[in-house]
Amino acid sequence: MEKIKEIAEGYGCVLVYLFGSQAQKGMAYLNGGDVVYDNLSDLDIAVAFETAPDDIDTYECLYKEFSELFEPFDIDLVFIHEVDTVFCYEIIKGIRIYEKSEEAADRFEEDALKRAADLYFKKKVFDKEVMEAIEDGYFQFEYNPNS
Repeated sequence: MEKIKEIAEGYGCVLVYLFGSQAQKGMAYLNGGDVVYDNLSDLDIAVAFETAPDDIDTYECLYKEFSELFEPFDIDLVFIHEVDTVFCYEIIKGIRIYEKSEEAADRFEEDALKRAADLYFKKKVFDKEVMEAIEDGYFQFEYNPNS
C-alpha cells in the first residue's frame, strides 16, 4: 500500500479506488495474495485529484505506474472528475485503497450517495409521468412487425 500512497501523492491524487468485477482480486494482489486474474476483464482504477490535471501526460504517467504496479492485470484508469453521477456511485461501491484525508473521503462518498439517490428519485418521477402520459394518450405507438 506504500507504493499506492507514493504514486497518489506524486500526482496530487486525493482518492484512489479499485472497482468493478476485478476489484477484490486487485486488492488481494496488492496484499501479496496469489491471484488468478481474468485476462478477459480489466482491473478498474479510479482516481480523484485535489486539482484536476489539464494535460494527457498525467493520465499517461499514472496509467504506466498503475500498470506496472498491478502487472499482470490489464487496467482501466478513470478520472473521477470526468464521470457522471451513476458511474461515480459504481466507483465508490468499490474498494478505497488510498485517501489523503479519511474525513474528506467520507464526505465525498456521502455526497456521491446523495446525488445518486436524488437521481434515482427523479428517474422514478420521470418514469411515472411518462407512463401516465402514455396511458392518457399523449403518446401513440404503432407496432409494425415488418419494420
